[in-house]
Amino acid sequence: MIGSRTRYSLAQFLALHETDFVVVLVSKHDMHISVGNGSVLSELSNCLRSASEEHLLALVEEIARTSGDLRSRVIPKYRHDERFFDLCRCLQLDGYLLKAETLTQTDPSISDAPPLDDDLLKELKASGLPGAEEIAGKINASSESFRSSPPNYNACLNDVRVALETLAGAIAAMQVNADSPSYENKKWGSVLTYLKLVEFITQEEEKGLAGVYGFISPGSHRPVGIFEEEMARLGRSLALGMCWFLIKCYRAAS
Repeated sequence: MIGSRTRYSLAQFLALHETDFVVVLVSKHDMHISVGNGSVLSELSNCLRSASEEHLLALVEEIARTSGDLRSRVIPKYRHDERFFDLCRCLQLDGYLLKAETLTQTDPSISDAPPLDDDLLKELKASGLPGAEEIAGKINASSESFRSSPPNYNACLNDVRVALETLAGAIAAMQVNADSPSYENKKWGSVLTYLKLVEFITQEEEKGLAGVYGFISPGSHRPVGIFEEEMARLGRSLALGMCWFLIKCYRAAS
């Protein structure tokens, strides 16, 4: 699904264009916008945040098909190019590829799933875990590194790895009581072993967490045929999935 970050990026992109043109474009796809004397960007943001997935995707598909026309309407051109680039990167994080005048879904299996970033950040905020803001900051920093120009894929994966490590450590600390086994809270392997010993996770779940952590760690081998950009998006998605798994388990047990 299209997350809030992409919706805001789309609002920023459309706000480059004349108000009448924007009103007609979004209305064409059954989205209501009333500009009046208000800010175009603010009204666009409200409109796109509440838009259905179906209408939003239809709008983005038209943007893809008519990208040349849209670019011709913006002066100077770098403003269009920078905002269009940001929109493309945001869509990639949601599992969509906007390229060559087409919009394609890179992972059809998650079409009905909620945006992982949005869901995870909400769960983190509601968890009350120590360090939740720091973890959320690393998740957001990861997306910023992916979207930057030029993109910093190493930083993208490093930040999400730190988020996963910090989250596991924070949850482990909350499981400690007088009878708990000792562990080294600064070592990833020790934290995972501890979570398994206190039965917060199973042995198979420990293997899954360890595998994803290894996959996104510096120096990990990139499989043949996978570009650095694809590797970063895949690694980030896997790590966020594991973060979501941990926080949901913690919330369920609380």
